[in-house]
Amino acid sequence: MKQILSIVCLLIATSLWAQDDIEIVNIEHPALQAYMADSTYDYNDSIDVSVIMQYADRELYGTRLDRPQGKLLHWRPTITADSIAEIRITLSEHEDLHDSITCMPSDTDARSYTIRNLFPNRTYYYKAEEIHHNGNTALLLQGTFRTTGQVRMMHVDGAHNVRDMGGWQTQFGVPIKYGKLYRSGHMDTVTPSGYHDFVESMGVTAELDLRGLFRKEPHLKKSKLGDNVQFVRIVADSYALSSQRPVYVRCLNWIIDRMKEGRAVNWHCGVGCDRCGTLSFLIGGVLGMSEADLCRDYELSCFRGHKRPRSHVGFRKLLPFIKQLGPADDLAQCFYNYWIEGGMSAENLEYLRSEMLEK
Repeated sequence: MKQILSIVCLLIATSLWAQDDIEIVNIEHPALQAYMADSTYDYNDSIDVSVIMQYADRELYGTRLDRPQGKLLHWRPTITADSIAEIRITLSEHEDLHDSITCMPSDTDARSYTIRNLFPNRTYYYKAEEIHHNGNTALLLQGTFRTTGQVRMMHVDGAHNVRDMGGWQTQFGVPIKYGKLYRSGHMDTVTPSGYHDFVESMGVTAELDLRGLFRKEPHLKKSKLGDNVQFVRIVADSYALSSQRPVYVRCLNWIIDRMKEGRAVNWHCGVGCDRCGTLSFLIGGVLGMSEADLCRDYELSCFRGHKRPRSHVGFRKLLPFIKQLGPADDLAQCFYNYWIEGGMSAENLEYLRSEMLEK
C-alpha cells in the first residue's frame, strides 16, 4: 500500500512539475495588462472618472496598442532558402496536432515567426517544418506553451481595433465565450494576410457594416473578405437612444440568425468606436457584464488612438438611459428590457445567452 501511495505521489509531483515547466505567454499587450489591473472602476462609479488615457500612452507603451502579444518562434534553417518551398507551422490544442491550424511565414528565408490571435488560458502544441522543393520535410522545432490573459485583441493585417467579445465575467456567474462574436474598425483595407486571420483563423463568415450615415462613407454591397462571407449593411447612428432602438434590434436579430447558422460574426463602423461600440455595449449588457466592465470594454478603443473615455458625451447619455429601464440591482434586466421594448423576441435573447455564456 505504501509503495502504491509513493508511486501516486511521484506521478502527481511529476505532473505538477511538467505543468510548471510549460512556457507561459500572456496574450495581452503590456498596456492592456496594466489597464485591466487598475481597480479604479470597481469602487468609483462616477462616469467622469476615467483612467484609460494613462495606459493608452504610445510614448510609454509603444504603437499598435490595439494588437495582442503572441508566441515568438526562432529557428535555424537546415538548407538554403532557394531549396525551400515553404515553411509550415502547425498549431493545435491537442498533443497529436489534430484539429490544427496552419501558419506560414511569407519568406522562405525567414528565421522567426510570431503566432498570434491565440485564445487565453489554453495549452497549445506546435511544430515548425521546412518543406523542400524535392519533397523532403525537415523539422525545425516543436514545443508546448500555455496562454494567459482575458481580453482577446486580434492582429489582423489591414484592419484595426479588432477584438473578441469573449472573456468578460457576467452577473450570471459564468464568462462570455470566445470565438463567436467580434467587433472592429472598417474592413475595407484587409490584406490577403488579414483575410487569413479573419476567415481561416478566426472563422468569421458573417459581416455587419453599420456605415452609410455619412456622405463620405463607403456603401458596400458585399464583404471584401470574399463571396463566402454573408454581408449586410444596416445604417445606424450612435448611442441608440429611443429613435435608434429598432435599428439595433434589426442588427442583433441579423447577428443571431447568423449564429444559428453556425457562423462567427464581426460588426464594424468606421473606426470601431461609436456605432460599433454602442452595439457591443448593448450586447455585453444583456449578457450580464458589470457596469465597470462595460465601461472598461467601451474605452478599449482608445488603444487605437481614438479618444473614447467613458465620459464621452454619447456614452454618458446612453448608460443612464439603460439604467432607468429596470431594477437598480439588476443591470442585465435593464438591458433585457431595452431589447424587449424595442421589439426583440424573448426567444432570441435567451438563444443569445445560451450560446454566449459558458455552461
